Amino acid sequence: MRHTNFIPQPRFVEIRTRGRLVHWQVDDAVYFITFALFDAMPAHVLTELFRERDQATRATRTVAERAQVERLFQIRIDRELDQVRGSCLLREHGQIVADALRYFDGQRYTLHAWCVMPNHVHVLVHLERGADLPKVVQAWKSYTAHKIGLGVIWQREYFDRVIRSPQEYSDTRAYIRNNPAKAGLRNWPWVA
Repeated sequence: MRHTNFIPQPRFVEIRTRGRLVHWQVDDAVYFITFALFDAMPAHVLTELFRERDQATRATRTVAERAQVERLFQIRIDRELDQVRGSCLLREHGQIVADALRYFDGQRYTLHAWCVMPNHVHVLVHLERGADLPKVVQAWKSYTAHKIGLGVIWQREYFDRVIRSPQEYSDTRAYIRNNPAKAGLRNWPWVA
């Protein structure tokens, strides 16, 4: 795992959606990724958050305003996830997820920070030119679901954000590393 403030200059490739979230696919970028268990957040809470985000997005006029709406949306989602609701399967199976994240570190991607919370996962990862973010995330989710052996455990969508500055990199890395303590998890083993 590399610990650096190096932020490559990402090149725009495409914007795509798999449902309700927009995903920016760029080459040679550092991403902040969050994926969660299927029951990590009550459906009515998630529906309300999306409604508020969609309403705020309609009121924007610039790309910068839309980016700020998305950033605030991510903060609200993170707060909800930190309530540690749902089955919290990762209390028992966190090592499987940690091992999956580290398995191709240095080969297909470079991990900068990660934490496996009881009901969600945060990853700060650099993807090289040509790497496919959806395939990387799907590999993590598919392998871990199969290994845990309880069927579908992950939400279909994931949240991602391209890191755009050294300050954002530093803030995001600190957020990930401090997330377990902030959620009241003492001596949490799955954070790096």
